[in-house]
Amino acid sequence: HPPLAYTMLSDGQSEHCAMRFLKKILLVDHEPRMTALIRQALESTGKYLVKVEQDSRLALHAAPWFLPDLILLDAAKAEAEGEDVNQQLKSAPALKDTPFLFLSGNSASEKNVMTGGFLGGYRFIANAVSLDDLLRCVDEMLNPAPAKPITSGPAGADG
Repeated sequence: HPPLAYTMLSDGQSEHCAMRFLKKILLVDHEPRMTALIRQALESTGKYLVKVEQDSRLALHAAPWFLPDLILLDAAKAEAEGEDVNQQLKSAPALKDTPFLFLSGNSASEKNVMTGGFLGGYRFIANAVSLDDLLRCVDEMLNPAPAKPITSGPAGADG
């Protein structure tokens, strides 16, 4: 079962208790200060529960029981072992549809694309972006905007 969050809402006259499910994020990064900063930023939104693994081998064991909604993976590790880790995670039936977001460090390729985008079919974001940009990217991946309905044109245009 997904973790729950309880929120007290106030409309000025009364208070209501709202319950919602938290999205789970597995953060795999070898840099403790960076993971602490990202985890705190994500969890402070009240939308996410973050599990941190600093060793990708441990992430392989943690992911199937944690069942994350998103996996944030250190791109520096991806150059050495991350692609293999990514493939192993994707091969687990329970994780095959789980999106990945690669966090780019100080790689040479970062000079070409400073803030993020898609690389090798996977979404990535540079560590140099603001936490607000990271939160916005995570939010877009986990809570995509609903598709707008297709309309046939202005009323009465048929003729």
